[in-house]
Amino acid sequence: MSYDEASHLTDHDIPTRIMSVFLDMPEGNNCGFQELGGMNLPVLGVSRAPFPRAGGMVAAKNRDGDTWPVGGGNGPMEHIAPGQHPFPNRLKCINGFTYAVCYPREIYKRIAVGKWELFGAIPCPKQELDRAGFNDMDAFSDSDIYAVGGHGDVWHFDGSQWRQMGFPSNVQLATVTCAADGNVYISGEGGSLWIGRKSTWKRVYKGESSLLWNDALWFDNKLWLASDYQFRIWNGKELEQPVTHNGEPVFINGHMDAYDGVLAIASSSVVMTFDGNEWRTIVAPYFD
Repeated sequence: MSYDEASHLTDHDIPTRIMSVFLDMPEGNNCGFQELGGMNLPVLGVSRAPFPRAGGMVAAKNRDGDTWPVGGGNGPMEHIAPGQHPFPNRLKCINGFTYAVCYPREIYKRIAVGKWELFGAIPCPKQELDRAGFNDMDAFSDSDIYAVGGHGDVWHFDGSQWRQMGFPSNVQLATVTCAADGNVYISGEGGSLWIGRKSTWKRVYKGESSLLWNDALWFDNKLWLASDYQFRIWNGKELEQPVTHNGEPVFINGHMDAYDGVLAIASSSVVMTFDGNEWRTIVAPYFD
């Protein structure tokens, strides 16, 4: 299907292609893919131990929250919340468990293969639907979890229940990061950045971007942030621009994740990894 043909379709009708790269195999013969139909506005995530099969997951914003596991065998299709229109904004893996961060104030936890359950009941009156909801979550532990979204909508889970936290702004919130330095970092409208915990927050950077950050994560003792056209680091004092390595800029943007000492970032045409010492290009641009 050409780009022109796809531009006339709804997202639900455009096939979703899932690519796999096997780094332990020779280049040129280490990629594979499969296509799924009906995956409206898909989001990508991972699932790890304690499940018997670790791998990727892709979830759709549709009536059932269709979710397809990938890796070590594919499928069968799972459903986050059948008939409930969960509309997952993000799949977040914390301590091996995958959480579907959904609109408006719903989080579902994958507790077994094919089984998702609502992770605590969080109130969301109808009059708040236009300004409440979750775009991201993160945790220090099972009894110290944060979720953010909506317009200044910040919540904390203490192991038994969720409580709404105070926040000094009603701008749209995008990401939350529970960092190894003990701080919680929240990013929001314009690319702005706040640091704090519970109901105490300080804005440390006022952004003027037209896009929200896609991801923000703690890696190599720094906060890394990526959007569709920016890739920057908060070094504790300022937002570095651009990200550099050995004095040279690193030209990449998009979405990222970090695990087991490796950061990975992917744009629409390039995938790169960083182990704290060396950048590697895993997928290079393809020129027809």
